[in-house]
Parts: sequence; structure tokens; C-alpha cells
Amino acid sequence: MDDIHERDLSRKPNHALSDEEKRELSRRFKEFSQMVQARGPKACGLRGAGKGGAVGAKKRIRKWTPGQKA
Repeated sequence: MDDIHERDLSRKPNHALSDEEKRELSRRFKEFSQMVQARGPKACGLRGAGKGGAVGAKKRIRKWTPGQKA
């Protein structure tokens, strides 16, 4: 039997996972979140905040004046 650390569990529905597989997914997620927290999202290849700025930041509103070109 193959090692559970090497198995691809992404295509298996949650209700079909065994207790051992659920623990392994939990361990992988915890390891991933610690890595992202230590290195930062951009260093891990994750998207940045995008146009709106940081997540949870207030949206900048610009007053619209009729006839004004953008």
C-alpha cells in the first residue's frame, strides 16, 4: 500500500475520507498555513490583494463629475 503522505486526496469527497485521511489533510493544511504566515503570500506564489488593496481595506471612492473624462 502507498504512503498516505504521497496520496492525492483532492478528488475524494469529504464524506468518503477515512479518519486517517482527514488527519493527513488537516496536517497538510496546518503546514501550508504556517508556511504562508512565515514567508508571506506573494513569496508562496499566491495572488496579492488585487486592485482594491488589502483584504478588508476600505474602498477608495472618487467623486464623479458629469462631463469629466476618466
